Amino acid sequence: MFPLTDELYGEIGPGDEADEFEKLSPGVEQWAQRISMASRLAYVEAEFFGGVGGQAAVAWSEGARALGPLRDQDAINQVLRFLGARADGAHDEFDAIDLGRHRDTSDWLEEEH
Repeated sequence: MFPLTDELYGEIGPGDEADEFEKLSPGVEQWAQRISMASRLAYVEAEFFGGVGGQAAVAWSEGARALGPLRDQDAINQVLRFLGARADGAHDEFDAIDLGRHRDTSDWLEEEH
C-alpha cells in the first residue's frame, strides 16, 4: 500500500480526472492497469470533514477494471474484500487492516517502518 502523493501523481502523468475521483487520471489508470497484470490493485479516496463526506474506489485485475467505480459509504470495504481483506472480528475490513490509524495521506509518509 502506498499513498498517491502529488509528486508521484505528477510523475505518473496527470490529466483529466474521472468524475468520480479526485486524482484518478488516465495516466494513473494506465499505471494501475500495468501493475494489475502482476497483482490485484485498488485505488481509494475518502474525504470527510466534520463527519460528512464520502468514499470512492475502483479495482483492477489482469490489466482491466474488475470492480467499480464505486461511490458509497462502503466503497473502500468492497475493494478491500476484493483484494482479500477479511473483517475477522474487527468492525469491518478497513479496521481489520488498520487503515484508520492515519487521517491524512501525508501521515502515511511520516510513519516509521
